[in-house]
Amino acid sequence: MQEVLKKVKNGLIWFFKSFIWIVPLVIIIDQVSKLVIQNIFVNAEITPDLYIFSRDFIIIDLTYNTGAAWSILDDKRWLLAVISVIASIGIIYYLVKKYKTLGLFERICGFIILGGCMGNMIDRIFYEKGVIDFIRPTFINFPTFNIADSALVVGIIALLIKMLFEKEGEEEKKDAEKTDSKQQ
Repeated sequence: MQEVLKKVKNGLIWFFKSFIWIVPLVIIIDQVSKLVIQNIFVNAEITPDLYIFSRDFIIIDLTYNTGAAWSILDDKRWLLAVISVIASIGIIYYLVKKYKTLGLFERICGFIILGGCMGNMIDRIFYEKGVIDFIRPTFINFPTFNIADSALVVGIIALLIKMLFEKEGEEEKKDAEKTDSKQQ
C-alpha cells in the first residue's frame, strides 16, 4: 500500500510540475463558461443584457458557430470535428515527442493550445448547433468567440512572439560573431 501511495504522490507531483494540468483546466473553464451562459440565455424569458465593463467594450451574446473562425467551413461540423481530433492528436504527439527538449514556456503554450483545441472539439462532437460562442467585442468589428478560442489565440501568439525574439537574438549573435572575426 505504501508503494502505491508513493507512486500516486510522485505522479501528482509530476502532473503539477509539468504544467499538464493546464489542459484540463482550460477545458473545464471553457465548458463550464459555455454551459453557464447557455443556461442563462435559454432559461431567461427575455434576452439578458449582459456586458463586461461597458456596452462599448464586450457584450455577452450567445451564438452557435457551425464553422471555424469567422464561420469558415460553415455547416461542416463533422469535418471540423475530425480536424480538431487530428489536431489534438498531433499536438499531443508533438508535446510527448519533444517534451524533454521543449522549454517550460513552449510546453505551457502547447498545453494552452491543446486545451483550446479540445474545448471546441467537444462542442463540435456533442452539440448539434455547433460551437458555443458568447464573448462579443463591441469596440471593434470582430466575431463572437469563447474561452477555447481565446486559449488557442493566446497560446499561438505567445509562441510566435517568442520565436520572433529568438530569431532576432540569433541574428544579432551572428552579426556580432562576424564583426569579431573581421576584427581579428
